[in-house]
Amino acid sequence: MSKIIITPLGTISPYTKGNMNCPGFLVEYNNKKIILDCGNGITRLLNFPSDLKDLNVIITHYHKDHFGDLGALQYASYVYHNLGLLDKKIKIYLPKNDIGFNKASITSNNESYSDYYDIDNSCSFLIDDLDITFEDNNSHTIESYMVKLQNENFKIVYTSDIGTTNFSKLVDFCKDADLIICESSFLQKHNANSKTHMTAYDAGILASKSNAQKLLLTHFWPEEDKRLYLEEAKQNFKNVEVAEESKKLILRR
Repeated sequence: MSKIIITPLGTISPYTKGNMNCPGFLVEYNNKKIILDCGNGITRLLNFPSDLKDLNVIITHYHKDHFGDLGALQYASYVYHNLGLLDKKIKIYLPKNDIGFNKASITSNNESYSDYYDIDNSCSFLIDDLDITFEDNNSHTIESYMVKLQNENFKIVYTSDIGTTNFSKLVDFCKDADLIICESSFLQKHNANSKTHMTAYDAGILASKSNAQKLLLTHFWPEEDKRLYLEEAKQNFKNVEVAEESKKLILRR
């Protein structure tokens, strides 16, 4: 039996609060590890140095709440390598186009035992038989990549930060997903009129139109009750959970 373990490391934005961190998810498959975004605070939920082994880190875009702990992760790789406890570089995948010199700052860090790879719409790579692909929906304030992890058994989509401007293309990217990890920054009561972030209500529509099996909400406002996001999404889609730090979700086939 094949399985994928998904552990939320951070679920709120744009700042940490209590035991909640900024965006990040750990995906484990065949003893390989993928971190989807590396927001502020997520490293306190990782196990060092074991989680550095066979580690791939994907940064979806250059907003600091999505890569604020990357420097800590880089330095941990550097120290544990120098201690003889890490013999393989961590792999860090970054949007190809630099924004605000953030990419340059990350890749020029000399106190890091890491290799760097570009991502864009044409990029893909394999982790065993798990195909990782990317797409910028062009609906966030800056270039921001959705991530799809897919093989013959599983299809998982992480939307990262996304709006409703190109909703039909978003539905196409998520079509028939076993799981959509979807940003839901707002509730309808916020009256945000944002086209660059989604509400929980929007996330429910996305899961329904995509024919998804399950929806996992994330990217919450730190001061808001997560139960309200759940209630709102369930108006459009029933199989919904809210992401909670360290609460594992296991997909099996």
